[in-house]
Amino acid sequence: MSQAAAVELVDIWKRFPGVVANAGANLRVERGTVHAVLGENGAGKSTLMNVLSGVYRPDEGEVRLDGTPQRFHTPADALAAGIGMVHQEFRLVPSFTVAENVVLGSAERILRRQDVEARVDEVARRFGLATEPDRPVWQLSMGERQRVEILKALWR
Repeated sequence: MSQAAAVELVDIWKRFPGVVANAGANLRVERGTVHAVLGENGAGKSTLMNVLSGVYRPDEGEVRLDGTPQRFHTPADALAAGIGMVHQEFRLVPSFTVAENVVLGSAERILRRQDVEARVDEVARRFGLATEPDRPVWQLSMGERQRVEILKALWR
């Protein structure tokens, strides 16, 4: 008997008025592997990832984590299950620091700057995403900004 995939999208259908974005899409991701979802513009890649991350609910089909069916109603539901999304378009506040961007929108309400910067630095180092938590995002290169987006997903 084969082990359940870490993440599996099974026969996903997602329709919008006048458009079928996903027509029976399937994706199986084994634990410890890396996958790329490739296709032309309009092929449904972003829609499929939005289904996985709880932005959209599939019209048909199933999202499974470790073989267990999931019903994400919001991105917060997906985050609670360990699924986060790193968007290709940056969603950063340029005038905020790296640390401020990472914690923006998190459940924690009152935070000490030094504690946040130390924790962000710890997470960044643990995952090999070295950055300067006190640096304003507007000063970062595109690659560094992408690292901040990845840190945001890992933080949650």
